[in-house]
Amino acid sequence: MKTSALYLTKHLTILVCINSVSHAVNVDGGRFSQVLTDIANNALGVNKIQEHYNSLRYTNSLLDGEGLVTEISASLSTKFNGPIQALMRIKQAIEEDIDSFPSVTSMPQCCHATGLTNSSQFRTKVNMMQACVTISSYSPQKRTFPTTKIQEVMKDNHNRNPNLKWQYFGKEDGIFINYPSFKLNDCSNYDPRFRPFYVSTATPVQKDVVVIIDKSGSMSDTHNSKSLLQIAKEAAISVLETLNPNDRFGVVAFSSSANIPGSGTIGRDCHGTELAKATPLNIKFMKSQVSVIRSAGSTNYEAAMRAAFKFFVNKPDMSDDRGKVILFLTDGEKTAGGEPLDVIKEENKKINNSVVILTYGLGQQLNVNAIQKLKDMAAQTRTDASYGEIKIGEFKHISDPDFLRSSMASYYNRFSSSEKIQNPIFSVPYQDLFGIGLISSICLPIYRPGGELVGVACSDATVSDIMSDISYFRQGELSYAFIIDGTGRTLIHPLLPLPDSVKDDPIYVNIEHLERSSSATMVIESMKIGKTGNKTLYSKRTVPRGNMLYEGIETEDVLSHYYWKPVSQSNFSVCIVVGDNDKQPMLETQTVTQDSFVYHRLDYTIDEGSNCQHFTRFGTKDKSVVMLTPGAFLEPFDYLDVDETKAMITKYEDFLTGKNVQNNPGLKESILNSVSSTYPVESIWKSSRELSEFVVWRYIGTADGVMRLYPGVELPKNYDHTRRAWYKRTIALKGQDVVSAPYLDLWGSGYLITLSKTITEGSGSTSGQTVAVIGTDFTINYFYQMMQNTYTDCQNTQQYSCFILDSSGYIVIHEDFANPDSTSPQIENVHVIYKESAIAEDLINQNMMNKASCIDFETIKEQFTYRVATNGNDRMNSNAKYKIDPVPNSNIFIVIRQRVYTTSTRCCSIYGISPDSYKCSSRSCDCLCYTDADFHYCNNAYTLLGDAAQTCSPRDPELQTENLNDAEKIKNLQFCFDPKCSTRTQKSDCFGVAGCSWCVRDSNDKELQQPYCALQSVCYFGQVGSKDPYKNCVGDNCNTEKEGGIGGGAIAGIVIGLLAVVIIAFCVIRHIRAKSSNSSSNGRSSFSTETTSTQRTNSHDNPAFRPQNQNFSLRPSFQQQSSINNQDHLMFYPQNQSAEYTVPTAPTEQPPSYHSVVSNGNQPQHGYPLSK
Repeated sequence: MKTSALYLTKHLTILVCINSVSHAVNVDGGRFSQVLTDIANNALGVNKIQEHYNSLRYTNSLLDGEGLVTEISASLSTKFNGPIQALMRIKQAIEEDIDSFPSVTSMPQCCHATGLTNSSQFRTKVNMMQACVTISSYSPQKRTFPTTKIQEVMKDNHNRNPNLKWQYFGKEDGIFINYPSFKLNDCSNYDPRFRPFYVSTATPVQKDVVVIIDKSGSMSDTHNSKSLLQIAKEAAISVLETLNPNDRFGVVAFSSSANIPGSGTIGRDCHGTELAKATPLNIKFMKSQVSVIRSAGSTNYEAAMRAAFKFFVNKPDMSDDRGKVILFLTDGEKTAGGEPLDVIKEENKKINNSVVILTYGLGQQLNVNAIQKLKDMAAQTRTDASYGEIKIGEFKHISDPDFLRSSMASYYNRFSSSEKIQNPIFSVPYQDLFGIGLISSICLPIYRPGGELVGVACSDATVSDIMSDISYFRQGELSYAFIIDGTGRTLIHPLLPLPDSVKDDPIYVNIEHLERSSSATMVIESMKIGKTGNKTLYSKRTVPRGNMLYEGIETEDVLSHYYWKPVSQSNFSVCIVVGDNDKQPMLETQTVTQDSFVYHRLDYTIDEGSNCQHFTRFGTKDKSVVMLTPGAFLEPFDYLDVDETKAMITKYEDFLTGKNVQNNPGLKESILNSVSSTYPVESIWKSSRELSEFVVWRYIGTADGVMRLYPGVELPKNYDHTRRAWYKRTIALKGQDVVSAPYLDLWGSGYLITLSKTITEGSGSTSGQTVAVIGTDFTINYFYQMMQNTYTDCQNTQQYSCFILDSSGYIVIHEDFANPDSTSPQIENVHVIYKESAIAEDLINQNMMNKASCIDFETIKEQFTYRVATNGNDRMNSNAKYKIDPVPNSNIFIVIRQRVYTTSTRCCSIYGISPDSYKCSSRSCDCLCYTDADFHYCNNAYTLLGDAAQTCSPRDPELQTENLNDAEKIKNLQFCFDPKCSTRTQKSDCFGVAGCSWCVRDSNDKELQQPYCALQSVCYFGQVGSKDPYKNCVGDNCNTEKEGGIGGGAIAGIVIGLLAVVIIAFCVIRHIRAKSSNSSSNGRSSFSTETTSTQRTNSHDNPAFRPQNQNFSLRPSFQQQSSINNQDHLMFYPQNQSAEYTVPTAPTEQPPSYHSVVSNGNQPQHGYPLSK
């Protein structure tokens, strides 16, 4: 660098002159539109592919709603018949052997299960050759076990219907048999009699239950090292665990006075005044509140009973269909308050004496007076029978506290009926313990010939499997399907997560919250009572703009035709909603060639000599590969629930390459044509060399589920591009060149930007239906270079700074993203609100950027995002000093601003916060944020008035990536595309090339005398030895020299140059300070913003990455936490943990780069293509 006083004086003079001269800034967005078109055509071949699709012949037919609903209803009924018939065979086997049940069993206890192997169907280790048993600690000594014949019937059931999940039988004596066997950690803690599947089947009446817990001082006495209060709390929790979402409950804790646990919690005050529906959310909350009850005070029976009856009186239900019960627990005599019998008399008459009271005396300290009082309370001795028949309860003296749990949890026997239940009972769907998704248990009580209950048998099926016709309904562009039960509870709807993607306790949503049109009320009521019908009305369609959390949704009103029909053998009803004049385009038969299909499982399909390494992936550049997503199959879960074998893949190949077109391996009719019609893109991509060094991935995904990718690598098995943000964003912006904000490719190529576009049938106009989306990923440096080359004013970096903004307010490219002087730039999810706050504030004030919101039913939050919309505006004379212009036919805007210090203290100043973790403030220029939705927890209902926000689209499903570690496979393989960084001697040849970085500073942050090009892991963002985005560096102590080493002459030059460095140090320091000043004027934060684990994962192309509880809520009460990457981009990237905001402090750990793996032998974690 040459620096002198004369030079500095001249430089300063020029700056002063520049600032004093008025200059007409030109940032015509139309010029960059042509750049996008050139990239789309040259890198992707969009024009040629669209021409190819224009030449294809289609048949278009109007959707037949009535025919579709009849077909799907019949299909669902057939699928339900499988587990029902399996249940009937289990029932028959039990009834045949019931009198010969042995007192011992050869089947292992589940806690000692052996021979277990991993099962993709059950998502855990199982032994398909046997069942296992559990023995409750409350099981009597005189007990019997199911015969092995029942085990054999269960095995035979699974052989007949491989889609069956768990089969089990719980007995009245606490014995439980489960097939297939699996491992439990506890041998005696599980008791089937206290689980919802058992209670709701043995006594299917809907229940209102109030539990009263004595928390007086005497409850601190201990028994076997546990306080009586702790024993009481465990018993109360067991009662709560018997309930299902059709039940309601309340809890009272009393001593000198009575209080309602949890009623003081914000948003939960309803628990103090009314019964709450026993949803998993409410049960979990109340269990947490019960667990923290503390003992103190006297014993006031009267206050307890008065508080308990308020639950019934405040929300009266005069129907005799609901069982109403109070469970009253105490360890001693009443020592305060009035007469509880009078309270019972006064309050019960208000509800026609409909409440039964069960009283429990705990421990050996109860005196005669206390016992008599509890008996009188159960008998309601003062209640007036003229107000209704008195329901006599029962008193139990539990002298041994160890038996309190079993005594209280058996309360439901009060509601048993003498009539045998003959029809299977369908449980409310619940979350499976092992992450299979939502499960529905189909159960029947088993009786002895005399009518005595023996137990409950069940056969499980996943909601996603049984109802895949609804989950994967893809007909037309404006049509969809949903299914509800007889209470209006929604099982599947396009605005809810897929059943197999639910990883936490489900939040049950009433269909009225999703179908909000007043005209839909008649449809819903008819469906709930099992009628058939049709109706035409206007309803809304929700269109996701990409990733819901960061980009939000749009809605449109559509004239719709509703067709509904019940599903026989169940209490479900299905509805097909057909958009007016909606059509389904079908390709006419295409010519099939041998080369048109290479399956993405390269371990089975590619010759060894064709393999190469593409960053951290094992791949091939000789062919594009095809993935058949779950939606491409007639039965998606026949594909998802089994491990692929060579034989299965051979069947795909034989069918899709024309070798055996008569033997369809379960694919939808259109898939053969879709594979064929996408094949020509391969030759276009392989012959496109102009931009190949900047492009990392190219891909095309069809509407019916075919995914073609180049270079070829394996994709996650449950990958479905139609549910990823890159695809949804492009669909929402049909016909436009759609640009994503940058994201980190977890497969080692660094920060990328995606360009995508729809492909339509027919003429290629936007009036045609979208049949595919095509996309490519390229480096951010390349995109920055294109911007700089397009606009001369952007090259004048002394006076101006340019950046590109998308329609959600995210910055696509900024000088700080590509500036090699910055070693730790903030690149992902950088919003204009944070990065360019003065401009953001002006955009809001000028109504060019506005907030929008939607209600996220998964989190019970109203999420706020931004929309940028302007035809262009010159604001150079404003305080923000900028000009913005839209790029035609795209979702982006070009912005140029004067390089002057401008900032806003009223805007968001925090980087890296997930929008569902940051609560909105009163600032108009706030971060993306949320407010609590207006949700009534006890009723499990939203308050959705006329001005309420619309429903958010669901978050993207998590991807199964456990088998995508290619570290061993890529050892010693050649690069698919060698960037040859070391041969690039000019910055212009190096800058933007995928995998390369222009090195300008040494490991001590000193400028190199001779900059050079190297692998990005050598000098990411320009500094030798700096960690790349994956937190890796190469060489000893991360102090790596130029590729191939630095020669002796260079070393001598460095030594000689030391003197020169000392001489010019003063000028260099001034230069550095000047650069620092420029950096401040760019609006960078004045405090450290090192990327953290929270920051790194907040990609707005991804749903939040959340550790989630998985509860086996209707069966074993075991809990398991899982952290699964929930990625969303073609280059899959990390997710954020959704939690309340705390200021990030620690740097995140990222997977090592592919280059570092090659050098250091580390094992990388992988992202996955097509996730953005």
